[in-house]
Amino acid sequence: MRSHQRFALIAIALAVASVVVWARPFRQTFHGGIEMVQIGATVLDKEGHIVRGLTAKDFTILEDGKPQTIVTFEPMDMPDPPAAASGPTPWTRAVAPDVQTNALPDGRLFVLFMDDAMLPLDPRILENAKQVGRSMVARLGLADEMAVVFSEHSGAAQNFTSDRAKLLKAVEGVSAGSAEYDLGWSTAPNPSLVCGDPKKCILPSDLHPVWDGDDGVRMRAFRTLQDIAEAFSETPERRKTLVYVSPGVTVNFSDANSPVLASGTGRGMASHVAAQSLASGVAALMHEFERNNVTVYAVDPAGSAGLEAYIAPRLRNIPALTYAKMAPVDDAGHVPLGTVPLVDSLAHFEGNLGRDFLQITADSTGGHAFINTSDFEGALSQILRETSSYYWIGYAATDPGSGKMHRLSVKVDRPGVEVRTRNIYYASDAKAAAKEAKASPVSTAMAGVLPRAEVPLGVVLAPFAAPGPTGATVAIVLGVTQPAPPAETTSQVDLLTRAYTADGQFRGVHAQTAEVTIRPGGPNDVARYEVLSRIDLKPGRYQLRLAAHSTTDARTGSVFADVEVPDFAKALVSLSGVLFEATPSIADAPRDALVGIVPIVPTAERGFDRSAKANAFVRVYQGGTAALAPIALAIRIVDATGVARLDRHETIAASSFDAKTRSVDERVALPLATLPAGDLLLTVEVRLSQTAAERQVRFTVR
Repeated sequence: MRSHQRFALIAIALAVASVVVWARPFRQTFHGGIEMVQIGATVLDKEGHIVRGLTAKDFTILEDGKPQTIVTFEPMDMPDPPAAASGPTPWTRAVAPDVQTNALPDGRLFVLFMDDAMLPLDPRILENAKQVGRSMVARLGLADEMAVVFSEHSGAAQNFTSDRAKLLKAVEGVSAGSAEYDLGWSTAPNPSLVCGDPKKCILPSDLHPVWDGDDGVRMRAFRTLQDIAEAFSETPERRKTLVYVSPGVTVNFSDANSPVLASGTGRGMASHVAAQSLASGVAALMHEFERNNVTVYAVDPAGSAGLEAYIAPRLRNIPALTYAKMAPVDDAGHVPLGTVPLVDSLAHFEGNLGRDFLQITADSTGGHAFINTSDFEGALSQILRETSSYYWIGYAATDPGSGKMHRLSVKVDRPGVEVRTRNIYYASDAKAAAKEAKASPVSTAMAGVLPRAEVPLGVVLAPFAAPGPTGATVAIVLGVTQPAPPAETTSQVDLLTRAYTADGQFRGVHAQTAEVTIRPGGPNDVARYEVLSRIDLKPGRYQLRLAAHSTTDARTGSVFADVEVPDFAKALVSLSGVLFEATPSIADAPRDALVGIVPIVPTAERGFDRSAKANAFVRVYQGGTAALAPIALAIRIVDATGVARLDRHETIAASSFDAKTRSVDERVALPLATLPAGDLLLTVEVRLSQTAAERQVRFTVR
């Protein structure tokens, strides 16, 4: 990177500290009303290895140059993720529970940003990006959660989850974007069409790009980064890591700061204005990352071959760039009047713009940029290593409620170590807090990136075919846990469910009110009950946001859950969701909420005593209009060691299907008395010809 361009980027990125420190400050209020600023710092030696065993006496924290007294200090070490499952028991790691909860993760929060808008149509680069995503999913710890975000094809996105199957599905959905990577030269006039001898009669002003088709693409990628930075403000104060997989946004700071002359300077006014817009937004973006304590690790999937290997051959096919008078581009990407860029010079310049953006984004947030390398596994190892061991350090906030920015410096009194940190934090904002307090509890609980865990919730979502315009409905079983009242109490629970597509389009809402009788208990006891509901949806993939408000203690909780609704009417063979019923049961209401959908009263419980009775319920469908046919059915229960405890195979006769609904109900009695204690996996599989459908549900025997 040219030195003056580097200097300009560093200035725009809010004066990145030269000290290598990783930290994320956040605010927390302790008893007595004292607001704490806590910093999670990772310390590395010269070889990049984690330095453990430090104490509070080893650290010095400066706020605006003034030493602060360390009040809290705790070393934190994340266990290494277990080795990838192999042999007979891969399900213990690969199959996620079907009960989705609002319990906030104890581990790390990652966003994997697959910047597909900027991914070129190059098989090598695209496969590298997918491999980075796959490896990142495989390396997650059991307590970690990750979201997968795209800049162009947002329909493949995945919200925060620890479900590796969902994360891998999102990663595999990445495809190349629409970036042309020619800086607009494909729009320049073709010299051979203007006159026979371009050396003599082409006017210099004719030979510059009319517009740059990538301007809008860059802005989409940049705005996605802005959205991610803003969204992180609503996540809990813990490790927040953005893994940014992209060749980078080609922000041309020099071009943005250069005047456009009437005689022409080698690019069009529209591209100049677009460059100015991007350049002016970089400072705000870095500000937002720092405000929300986000560390960015950038990985360039172009690898050691670089983006130039893709760009240069494309440029050589542009007629305007075959003009005889050619010159290297300057620091702004311009050439003298009457010339056009040398292809290799232009390709190198554009490749550098993306790498420079990756570097400054990582540097300004305390992360790393992995560029000019194809060692993607090494890059991910470093990311996971740096986010796996750290120190929580806290001191009393100096001006809580002011909303002001403060400079931070974190030092360690040890020779030869590096400490990663961002260099600012923002005090809490009393006005913003007051504004949030005025919002309705249900709307606030639904609005965040992560759910509100004030009331512990767990939800089971099971899609079924249903009459009506949508053709399907999702049965909802919401488990609620709250402190037990001192006396028997009837509580009203208001449940609001909203459905959104993967790209955030609203698709439906359903409100449900339930009255539940809650049994009394001691001061440390909890009460558990379930609210039954439904929402009608067309086939597709959705995120349901559910918020429940209890009148018993005026508390509100929310849970965000994913569901995929099959096209029951068209699929050759398909399965509903799996629901469990159990005896004895816990309190639930309203008991008639799912009448006409399922013939049972389902539960979200997945842990059963040996003395209990439990059944699994699933509905089998044959879609289309062909004659009903026999279906092969397999039901298996496997324990945590891979031993099959139930392995049943049978054929469902065509005559067993209801001719109108083209469906048949199946109940599976769980042999709890003979199953071993621990985790088990129920698998239901149906097959018709070469088409199969499968459902898997984890449960536990106590």
